[in-house]
Amino acid sequence: MDSRNFLAREPVLGAILADLAVNDRAIEDFRGGGTFTLESPEFEARRRFRGSIKFRRPADLYVQGNHRLTNVTLFKLMCVGEEFLMEFPTAKDQSFYHLAGEEFDDLPFSVSPSDIAREMFLPEAWSELHSREVRIISTDVSDGSVLLEIGPRRNPKRRLRVVQVESSEPRWVWVRSERFSDGELIAVTEASAYNKLDGVLFPTRVDAHFPTEETRMTFSMRNIRLNTGLSDSTFDILGRARELNLEAR
Repeated sequence: MDSRNFLAREPVLGAILADLAVNDRAIEDFRGGGTFTLESPEFEARRRFRGSIKFRRPADLYVQGNHRLTNVTLFKLMCVGEEFLMEFPTAKDQSFYHLAGEEFDDLPFSVSPSDIAREMFLPEAWSELHSREVRIISTDVSDGSVLLEIGPRRNPKRRLRVVQVESSEPRWVWVRSERFSDGELIAVTEASAYNKLDGVLFPTRVDAHFPTEETRMTFSMRNIRLNTGLSDSTFDILGRARELNLEAR
């Protein structure tokens, strides 16, 4: 779905936030297939998988990656809040179980999977965000984009680029998010190739880059289904850890 220049008049901040909030509220969970990549200094090379993804608000994530030719499972990730379980089934002793409040130790990348999940699929709780916390920094009539800033002026927590997507009733969607911590850029996420599913605008390609950690995760998704009511068993981290005889690290 293409974006077009709809900036015939000055964009209204309230309308932008309202569109983002309405779209966000319509998604409780989703599942889909596709390909994804992992990049980290701990990996000798970029790892690319074909598999499935399941997400449930606010930050529950399940990913299974298979070999693109043999379909053998190479990677699994379960994440619920700050707890997660990461598996590399074909690699001996390469499973990682992390509980909330613990420090990371010997992980293949130091970014929390919950941070990855939030940045990719729920960067802000738009329904809870007050307009006084957000400012329009600039507009670009060449591509119809608007740059927003969220948080204190002297120390913003996020910059967000939004565009209107062409449809019978143009609506605002975010296409780039930059997250800051004490002035340092810690996450850059880009969302693209929006499709309309059951009235919801959904990005089928999402890329999250954490520059300070040199870590990146990219999803290219297809066959997406929204709000199917994912089972709690999908995210049973403790149960799976017991099956693997894992202790938290």
